[in-house]
Amino acid sequence: MLSTFLRGVLILATTIVVLIAGALGYRALRQVQNSQILAIDPKTGVEETMFVSLGGVPQWIQIRGDDRENPVLLFVHGGPGSPVSPISSLLQPWERYFTVVMWDQRDAGKTFVRNGADREMSLPRVAQDGIELAQFLCRHLGKRKIIVLGHSWGSMVGLQMVKKRPDLFSAYVGTGQVVSIAEKESVIYARTMARLRATHDEDGIHKLAAIGAPPYRSEVQMRVERSLSERSDIPSERDLLRNMIPIALFAPGWSLWDIYESLQASDYAEDATFDANASYDAKTFGTDFRLPFFIINGELDHITPTDLARRYFDTIRAPEKQFVVLDGAGHSAVLTKPNVFLRELVARVRPAALQAETKP
Repeated sequence: MLSTFLRGVLILATTIVVLIAGALGYRALRQVQNSQILAIDPKTGVEETMFVSLGGVPQWIQIRGDDRENPVLLFVHGGPGSPVSPISSLLQPWERYFTVVMWDQRDAGKTFVRNGADREMSLPRVAQDGIELAQFLCRHLGKRKIIVLGHSWGSMVGLQMVKKRPDLFSAYVGTGQVVSIAEKESVIYARTMARLRATHDEDGIHKLAAIGAPPYRSEVQMRVERSLSERSDIPSERDLLRNMIPIALFAPGWSLWDIYESLQASDYAEDATFDANASYDAKTFGTDFRLPFFIINGELDHITPTDLARRYFDTIRAPEKQFVVLDGAGHSAVLTKPNVFLRELVARVRPAALQAETKP
């Protein structure tokens, strides 16, 4: 009897080991295949990953582009703590027109995996890191200026970068543009409640009413609101994480541990910045910007409402400015409609960047 039991346990354990080994083997094969698909010709382009010291902290960057002569575009991710680098293959078509730089900020991605939680994590500190990174990229890639594209929290970072050092940048592009945290949170709450009532989501209505209208007293309350907003959001936003995880799982150069740790990082980043960010208002930077200024927002952005971004944009004075609305897209339009977003970048932003690069 005992020998039969042990034999069954052995068979089960062996089966589990075989399944795990098979899954890991398949994942490794897919990573190799993706690496080959994503390979860039070194004679004309650039394909690099490295840690760069920014503010005394080693921070991970990825540089990819088919042609070294193209403008450099620095992608400043959102969150905070939510890097795009594990899913950057979504933006491979961009690499034909731009040298695209992914940057894992403090408390994000591979920077978090290497360093752990950062005691100096703050919006001003990350913005200064971004300026130092821009200086490094100009030297490293032989450029006078670069484009900065900020998504959501990244628009808060990017706006400070270009306001402080406009000489380093050929254009600012905001998407999921944050204007005033206090203003937008009140709008998000009211509009989420309206959507929940329209769909007769009694559970959601009860939970949202329970936390009360903002200002929120804690990160936990805001996460409740965000989850309910997502529940009633458009499908592309509601299913974003589920659609992105399979891409990250087969990303070349990313271990399962890297992915797991990266998913934990946002909790640290959000907790570290929640109180200070509550008073953020882009209008405090003034309305004059000394570089081309673009906002590309999804029409149905329920996290950084497009009407608020448009009202702010209308006050901006810049050498050139354009506001673009992507029909049917939401807060993460840059990820859910990357090819549509690219068309706008090529038509509007790339010419401004090329002109800035050639100016004496």
